[in-house]
Amino acid sequence: MREVRPFVRAGARILPFTSAALGSLRPWAAITLAVGLAACSSNSGSDESAEDEDVTLGKPTHSQPIKLAPDGRLVWVVNPASDSVSVIRADTYAKIATIPVGDEPQSITLRPRKNDYRKKFPYDAYVANAAAGTVTLVRIKDGDPDHFDWEVDENFYNKGSLATGSEPWSVVSSPDGRRIFVANSGQDTVTVIDARSRKLVGHVDLRNSLCNAPDSGRRFQPRGLAVTLDNTKLYVTRFLSFTKPGGQQGVDDGKEGLVCRIDIDTRSTDIGDFQPAAAITLAHQKTGFRADTNNDGQEDADTFAYPNQLQTIVLRGDQAFLPNIAASPSPPLKFNGDTQAFVNVIDGVTGGQQTDASATKFLNLHLGAQDPETVNGVAKKKLFFANAWDMAFTTPSGDGTAYVVSAGSDLLVKVNVAGDGKLSLTADENTTRYIDLNDPSNPATSGANAGKNPQGISITGDGKYAFVANFVSRNMSVVKLDEDKVVATVQTSDLPAPGTKEEEVIVGAEMFFSSRGHFDVPAGAAPDFSADERLSNLAWQSCSSCHFKGLTDGVVWTFPPGPRKSIPLNGTFNPHSATHAEQRVLNYSAQRINVEDFELNIRNVSGPGPLANAVPCDGGTNQAVPTSRNDPKHGLLLGVGDVNTPPCVIQDLGLPNKDRAQLTVTLPGTGRQPIPALTALREWSKLAVRTPRGATKAEDVAEGRALFEQAGCAKCHGGDQWTVSILPADLPQDQTPPDNRKATEPPPFVGAPYLPEFLKDIGSYNLGVPGLNNPIAGFPEIGAVEKATGGLVGGVFNPAPDGLGIDANNDGKGNGFAVSSLLGIHLLPPYGHNGACETLACVLSDANHRTGKGTSADVLGNEADRAKLEAFLESIDVDTEVVPVP
Repeated sequence: MREVRPFVRAGARILPFTSAALGSLRPWAAITLAVGLAACSSNSGSDESAEDEDVTLGKPTHSQPIKLAPDGRLVWVVNPASDSVSVIRADTYAKIATIPVGDEPQSITLRPRKNDYRKKFPYDAYVANAAAGTVTLVRIKDGDPDHFDWEVDENFYNKGSLATGSEPWSVVSSPDGRRIFVANSGQDTVTVIDARSRKLVGHVDLRNSLCNAPDSGRRFQPRGLAVTLDNTKLYVTRFLSFTKPGGQQGVDDGKEGLVCRIDIDTRSTDIGDFQPAAAITLAHQKTGFRADTNNDGQEDADTFAYPNQLQTIVLRGDQAFLPNIAASPSPPLKFNGDTQAFVNVIDGVTGGQQTDASATKFLNLHLGAQDPETVNGVAKKKLFFANAWDMAFTTPSGDGTAYVVSAGSDLLVKVNVAGDGKLSLTADENTTRYIDLNDPSNPATSGANAGKNPQGISITGDGKYAFVANFVSRNMSVVKLDEDKVVATVQTSDLPAPGTKEEEVIVGAEMFFSSRGHFDVPAGAAPDFSADERLSNLAWQSCSSCHFKGLTDGVVWTFPPGPRKSIPLNGTFNPHSATHAEQRVLNYSAQRINVEDFELNIRNVSGPGPLANAVPCDGGTNQAVPTSRNDPKHGLLLGVGDVNTPPCVIQDLGLPNKDRAQLTVTLPGTGRQPIPALTALREWSKLAVRTPRGATKAEDVAEGRALFEQAGCAKCHGGDQWTVSILPADLPQDQTPPDNRKATEPPPFVGAPYLPEFLKDIGSYNLGVPGLNNPIAGFPEIGAVEKATGGLVGGVFNPAPDGLGIDANNDGKGNGFAVSSLLGIHLLPPYGHNGACETLACVLSDANHRTGKGTSADVLGNEADRAKLEAFLESIDVDTEVVPVP
């Protein structure tokens, strides 16, 4: 049942826990333990099976993937890739147990229970398993690191696991230990568990609550959880932002974040005593960066962003802090404007009314990266802080310090926090300190010690050490905070074996989640060859900045061809094929056919873009002296014969990007071979992007499925990938079709050619755009404006032309968009290329859509029937029986 691996570092000894041993522990551990013993000393004679009325965690709680035990001597870390949690000693950093749980654990919470606390330190661990849809209960029989003993509670529902709902991402205990709360992201509910009786209290419905008003058709997707110290309020973040009243897609001020306050009574077993009570909205804020809106080389306007992807909420004093990936979609689309590293602040969390305090107290962390600090006379590398994901504080109140996890840049970002919750940078308005968890030049953070894609942080009670969970490298970094340096790294779960497909996939994960990238130096490289920070300019953003776990950030961006929602990648390859070879065409305008084609995004959206002046290139052109404006210091593709020069040509269509000369990555450990990085990115997209589980099946699902077939929906949305936009089976992935590659000569700034045979015209151009006479009855006009990028041509400013999706030159081609996949569609809003709908009810209310622009009979004119079809659509995942294309 259990795996115990005693381990003592050289020169260290493990002491039995006695009063003498307490003084031998590290100072922070001794302080934590002494407080725990004092709090529980009156219960030393309690029976082991009894529950303690007085046990409390003594501080507000929040959900996270890494957790310190109540006595501070063990660290618990979830391992999503191996379906387990690791238990690590906080003094020697030895991993003493690996405990199997459910499929894809994402969050863990620990709550003490009544026992002889001084001897065994018993507590319960609840683990939220996102893919399994369950919570696992692990009972700690003996929490002493020298005698650690555990068991999965077989009496807890189904052999230790409770089915809570679709996609339970987060779990948290109330500080009094009486209740456990689980955020079911795919179900729009919060499960409440009585931790003392270990029985289900019920589920709080967020979808039909005041927190989701005015449109309950929108999916709340609860994610981050936090409970106040007095156990009266539970705060829940909405993961994705929706348009605000009067707002519109594709603009910086069009959406707002949201946090729901649920008033709770942890002594009640009536689910009616756990009710949504307030919706706190988070407005857009000025980023501190300016944009060149007319492409004349001068920054002429402030930019703004709205908070988005609210994964975490942390309480301190009377404030809540929300690290997030803020979105700034107004044009122009460029690396230092589109995503931002926000930490928003809410005031009044302990009282009866909460307000968005971001205008005066929040930070855009990116501002602190503009002028890196100098250490011992040497300027640190300029790195921005991509994907703010979690944070922790060194003190519970007053003036102090916070550390924010930058998941994309592999950094901890240090900031100041005032007693009133105001955040500030550690040096000046342009500079703040960071700790690099993945610095190849530092032995403590390179090779097997590199911390890649940190997603959670826990700080010791005395504020001296931080433990950081790293998702991609599957390890934990230990940071000594008085020196701000990494002092140890612990492997929490094993890396894949050399030569396996899993090894290639984890390299692809590194490419997807990193905003930097550290690569092997290729043979023939010059001394100044750049093998680092090639995935974005100055580590600004990663693929995952816009595609959380390979899915979508729900943002409509203004790309050169026009407004385009971030497409989820889970429907790219056939999940029902052993080889996963079948693939849908990529991009709403069918402009790409290979994952490798997104090399251009790496270079030109996340990167600095084309060089101002052409440089020598390698790879073939008709020029006598071949040159190119491709940057040799960014991107993954290399020159064919000369790695020091960029490839001459990189195209979406016309020149295959698959298996070209590219940079490689070699994982740490013996027997490893270099793995092509761009190829690995494709394999990760193919094999590791998980479709969210469908919502719990409703009675209407069967009837909805029948209506789906009767209405002819499968003509566009049938087949294994729930879309007909599938590349021909006889089309090799390294070639493009020989004809029909260019339907029209696109206007300036619209971009590359496209494949018109994949476009379906259902009248969705300008859908829901205010004032353009293509509304959806009963729904607000929120669609992004259908304009491509404008700018200077020959020194003359050109207004933005119409975007792709309309026949711009009247040749009969180019009308419409590629058909999206329905896999996991219920959690992937908004809908349509320009985000005209935020609910499936809106999609089904569009008569043009449901009839194929009048090409089939309308059998869905009845609202009740549309509701049944919506229930079926919300249930579609990889396990749903496929409806074949008629």
